[in-house]
Amino acid sequence: MPLPPAPALNLLLASLNAAARTRLFPHLVLVELAAGEIVFASGTQQVQVYFPVTATILLSYQPGNGTATEISLVGNEGVIGIPLFLQEKVSPCSAVVCDAGFAYQISAAVLTGELNRPGPALRLILAYARGLSAQMAQTAHCDMHSIAVDRSCATCSHAARCPKTD
Repeated sequence: MPLPPAPALNLLLASLNAAARTRLFPHLVLVELAAGEIVFASGTQQVQVYFPVTATILLSYQPGNGTATEISLVGNEGVIGIPLFLQEKVSPCSAVVCDAGFAYQISAAVLTGELNRPGPALRLILAYARGLSAQMAQTAHCDMHSIAVDRSCATCSHAARCPKTD
């Protein structure tokens, strides 16, 4: 039986300094995620944050009219649940597993506690959140101009791989 993937396979977790890893890693729980599994639905209360290591998770925005817009694909470079550690209890997005695999789950409260400490962890997560926001804005721009249809926009190319969530 192969060994489970290490937390350091997630690039954000690997980038934490030793002190932050010592505080956070004991709270990480390895979870297996199946393709099509809903990690969380838009508008529902969440308490867990996920750091994918081998899974890929699709974020989509559902404005309430029954349609879903794919806004980002998150793999081992990132984290799912940013609104939760920004003091939001409800996410405006849905997260659905696109590629089955593993992720490390941690309580949003534990992660928030770490981010409230002085040190580089907050800067690291905020830098990721800024990058993710920029990616979401680019995807929205591509969708507005129907570039995703002909797959000529690199940030929209995930649309051909992932299941629709509507």
